[in-house]
Amino acid sequence: MKEKHITRLLALIVLLLVVVSGSGFGGVAASQTDSDAYAKSLLELKHTLRFNDDGNFKIVIFADIQDTYPLKEDTVRYMNQILDQEKPDLVLLAGDNHCGGIGNKSQLKTYLTAMCEPMESRKIPWAQVYGNHVEGGYTFKMGDVGEIGKAEQQKIFESFKYNISKAGTVYGMGNYVLPILRSDSDKIAFNVFGLDTHNYLNEKTGTQQNLYGQKFENAVLVENPIYGTLFDPGGKYETIHADQIRWYWKSSVALEEYNGSKIAAMMFFHIAQIEWEYITRNPKQTNMTGQDVEGVWPSELSSGLFHACYERGDVKGMFVGHNHQNDYNGTYMGIQLGFTPTIGSLAYFSPATRGARVIEVNQDDAFNFTTRMVYCKDLDA
Repeated sequence: MKEKHITRLLALIVLLLVVVSGSGFGGVAASQTDSDAYAKSLLELKHTLRFNDDGNFKIVIFADIQDTYPLKEDTVRYMNQILDQEKPDLVLLAGDNHCGGIGNKSQLKTYLTAMCEPMESRKIPWAQVYGNHVEGGYTFKMGDVGEIGKAEQQKIFESFKYNISKAGTVYGMGNYVLPILRSDSDKIAFNVFGLDTHNYLNEKTGTQQNLYGQKFENAVLVENPIYGTLFDPGGKYETIHADQIRWYWKSSVALEEYNGSKIAAMMFFHIAQIEWEYITRNPKQTNMTGQDVEGVWPSELSSGLFHACYERGDVKGMFVGHNHQNDYNGTYMGIQLGFTPTIGSLAYFSPATRGARVIEVNQDDAFNFTTRMVYCKDLDA
């Protein structure tokens, strides 16, 4: 009798396991179908990206063009020279693509047309993320037409033939992934994730007392609709949000399942995270190259993005702009963390570091991609 009860109990356990897993009830099949459909939606780009016949793929990152109307001639000249020299397969604009001092919507389109002409004329796919000089303190003020926020700007960006960025579905604007296929099949060999680091936290001055009872006169108190009241001793920038990180994780997993293997990846966004500090504090251990001229100045709010990328194990490089004179790169916990200095000439820059970052990937060794800088000063030599 006891054996019969045990047999029934075991059968019930097996049945429960089957139900939970969905096996035989359409659960797994439906889930897999949903995952495949989601992965295929991520693969839908205006221009399919594919490794070259030699198995290589090259990316150029321009950051902080941060110009106004009309665009400065030497900025375009340097962009043209770098593209002619490097012949990239993809160009990424790492935020602050303008500074907002543009008179109206028509002039904005004219400015962006001039800014992307180096890529458009060469038929090079390109994509952009947004910086802090877009909304917040730098939103377009255009009189009768009001403000032009990122949603409106995204429509203009996507109107260009070779722009392959997407608005995205999570917090901010311009959260997307660009899968790059192998040269010899439709398997994905590399992913490029773009994220929005947003603008500024709201702020006011006052006196704030920390946990140890110390008072900070005229401290900056941050009043944010999501995070509430925060104490901010210096960094007034917004941070990457949790739903963006969940989106990255979901997209990474879906593409891996669709592909049948883990996919090497990189990320680019505008404002660095706190982990960039670990490079300059440990230059020898992180094999730091380049210069730290300005420091990092991340948001005071830790996003957790680096930890998520480390746990997923696919992202092996994260590259930012924002700090116009920094050009350093180093490796922390197996992930390269690098700055791209400004290519523009309207805002501040250093003649020693002004330039662009180059990423080179081989489809058979994509986790070990390399990066280097190209400097404007060398183009004039």
